[in-house]
Amino acid sequence: MNKILIVDDEIKMQTLISLCIKSAEFKVEKASTGEEAIQLLEMQAFNLILLDIMMPGMDGFEVLKQVKQKEITVPVIILSALGETDQIVEGLNLGAYDYVTKPFEPKELVARVHSVLRRAQPRSEEVSLKSMYGITLDQKKQTVTYKQKVVAFTKKEYRLFSRLFSQPGRVYTREQLLYLEWDDIDDRDYRNVDTHIKNVREKVKRAGVEQTVVETVWGVGYRIPPEEDRNK
Repeated sequence: MNKILIVDDEIKMQTLISLCIKSAEFKVEKASTGEEAIQLLEMQAFNLILLDIMMPGMDGFEVLKQVKQKEITVPVIILSALGETDQIVEGLNLGAYDYVTKPFEPKELVARVHSVLRRAQPRSEEVSLKSMYGITLDQKKQTVTYKQKVVAFTKKEYRLFSRLFSQPGRVYTREQLLYLEWDDIDDRDYRNVDTHIKNVREKVKRAGVEQTVVETVWGVGYRIPPEEDRNK
């Protein structure tokens, strides 16, 4: 059974989240402070953390930093107030997998948890071929095809598309994409990301894909949603 750590200083919110998660048959541990969360993470193994950002003392950002510094391998979903885009962007830049805004629907929260757990599953061997939306990504050949037609990406476009396509559902901020995929420091400009994403979309469309595969998460960044999400 997957074990989830809920970190929130508001007891009512803790209880609400706990009820949602337990209803989906997950085991739950709770922490009311960032310090308590780090102590639990050092003593126990968790499959996922649901982390509130705004807490007194050690806030969620500091928890994310500590998790990274201590090399604790666990996916994190951050909980943020509606409209706090800057919080979401900073949390994702610090390594969070996903975010949920308050107030949230219980079904949405559980769905996000399931999605992140699926994406974070360790694989016994690297999968070189991945297919979604009729598109096939071949990581060995570094090619993208649609109905056996090669999509003529540049090297940079391929790297961006591959990053998003290999982690369906995960939101990447423009800052993350810059530092992950741009080797030339002098060329690191947010507008470069937007331009390359625009080119990726146009080339995918020209290849015959009708729907917009790369989604814009307004004010945050970009993602490619899992195919099953689009089919609901």
